[in-house]
Amino acid sequence: MRFLIFPLLCSLVFLSSCDLFKNEQETPVGQLMPLAVGNYWEYETTYLDVIKDTIRYEVTAEVQVHIGDSSYTAYAANFLFPSSGIEPYYWLRRNGEQGLYVMGGVSNTDTLYMNEIEYKFPSEEGETIQAPQVSFSRERLEFYVSDTLHITLIDKDREIVTPAGTFECVVYKFTISHGEDVFLKSDYFIYYSFEVGLVAQIATTENKPEEINEEMYLLNYIVQ
Repeated sequence: MRFLIFPLLCSLVFLSSCDLFKNEQETPVGQLMPLAVGNYWEYETTYLDVIKDTIRYEVTAEVQVHIGDSSYTAYAANFLFPSSGIEPYYWLRRNGEQGLYVMGGVSNTDTLYMNEIEYKFPSEEGETIQAPQVSFSRERLEFYVSDTLHITLIDKDREIVTPAGTFECVVYKFTISHGEDVFLKSDYFIYYSFEVGLVAQIATTENKPEEINEEMYLLNYIVQ
């Protein structure tokens, strides 16, 4: 089963200004994804309305990321797949004054540090940012930049019902190609609720919102 989940966006933008570093470390009012060791989110997933599963995303460690002359506190997290035989790897994130940032990834075999806005907020509806899509190769056991995505905030106040409850969300959208087939694309809709985190993700056939291919809804969560 394949789910393109939010750990896939980042870029190689290095910030070295001390003043900028101080500002960026300030905690914004209302975090898209509350980050603290021990926080977790459980989701119910459906693929092509046939394959169903339950997955868990958990923050496992605090990591100091050094970029140039600056140092940032980031948090390592990923979906947990017990007894999968997959080499463990973790995405690094932090909250900053412009939203949720990707800081790279760490594993036993590779480390990649970066600093880029993943989901911008505050933002206006219709505003689009560019963020390279970062992946982890299970063959080479290393992180790499695979594409550039255009992420648009499409709604600042949308209500969605999940098994964990009803949430008011901001919604982002981006489009991806599947593998080497540039003509087969999906639109992804990402729902964040402030101080709760990711509460839903829906993938549809490009420009056909009625054709739902993947769904993921929040079942349970613990945040500090």
